[in-house]
Amino acid sequence: MTDTELLLFSYLRSGLWGCPPPAPCPPAGDGRWRQLFGLACRQAVAGIVADGIARGGARPGGGLWQQWLLYLVHLEQVNRRIDGYGQRLLAMLRAEGISGEIVKGAAVARFYPEPLHRSYGDIDIVVTHGWPLLPAALRRRGIAFYGESGDIVADDIGPRLDGCATPAGGHRCRAEFHPRYERLFSPLAAARLRRIAGGRQGRRRLPGPGSAEFAMACMVLHLRRHVLSYGIGLKQVCDVAVMVRRSGADLQALAALLRHLGTWRFGRALLAFIDDHLACPGYPPLAPGAGGKAAGLLLSVFMGDGYTLKAEREDSGRLLPAPLRVARNALFWLRRSLHLFSLMPAEAFFFMASKAAGKLKIKN
Repeated sequence: MTDTELLLFSYLRSGLWGCPPPAPCPPAGDGRWRQLFGLACRQAVAGIVADGIARGGARPGGGLWQQWLLYLVHLEQVNRRIDGYGQRLLAMLRAEGISGEIVKGAAVARFYPEPLHRSYGDIDIVVTHGWPLLPAALRRRGIAFYGESGDIVADDIGPRLDGCATPAGGHRCRAEFHPRYERLFSPLAAARLRRIAGGRQGRRRLPGPGSAEFAMACMVLHLRRHVLSYGIGLKQVCDVAVMVRRSGADLQALAALLRHLGTWRFGRALLAFIDDHLACPGYPPLAPGAGGKAAGLLLSVFMGDGYTLKAEREDSGRLLPAPLRVARNALFWLRRSLHLFSLMPAEAFFFMASKAAGKLKIKN
């Protein structure tokens, strides 16, 4: 890793757990501070890194620390607005006879030392009852939406909920409504997740909806799906880390659930990555004896792909002729599936199969 990446992880540990910041810290005018700020923003962890810096004595110079503090103010304002929107959406659903729960980032933020300093994202709501009623309910409320991969997406809910246009330069809040807790490519794993979510486990007694273990397992599955497709950054890794340490989850029950869903190999590598890069000295290991090549493979995805790979590929393929673009994408997905096969064999196989089936369906 580069010096800047080592600084990033050190300040992340400090911001998450209160570990001592790195020593020696860079001097105020050192260019690494600006590199660190850029990297923290790209990884969507700038708020947590700022908390880590605030625990130490060193500060960036040249006005960068003031810029960072202004970013924190913006982060807090947007997070408060998003939290309010989420609660109002749930109330709207209840009034329409629809049940749902907020999942993913907005649900896990409370486990952070400074919840409002987690980088914001979309509002994700799993509709647990009344999914067929949702489109008509949104139309009655004047909320524009569209379908995307089986979900329902409203790109800008602020104007309808606030009764006014989104302020110039304001954050356009996107809400995603999901009919299931997580989309899986493996049919067996998907069926098992549906049974657990519906309370149909037979003789098994695995943690279900409402438990910290189930919420964490869904986060691991979500993270794995993004690792397999276009990559993902450290924000969601920190989500798993804070839930593991602060939610009170039973790690043995979590491991049993991940094994049942066919994702223990990936989950164990993820916990080993957290042990290696995000744990303070003296913390008990989450995945004793794991790590090595698997955790290193995840490091290359988190730091190499991050949140930018999809946009980069779309931009580079925009001007290509359609047949060449299809062939290029097919080769990319094949290489990626093979590259990550050791971490998620069944999911990588069915992911590639779904891509092939999608292309055949389009041609027919």
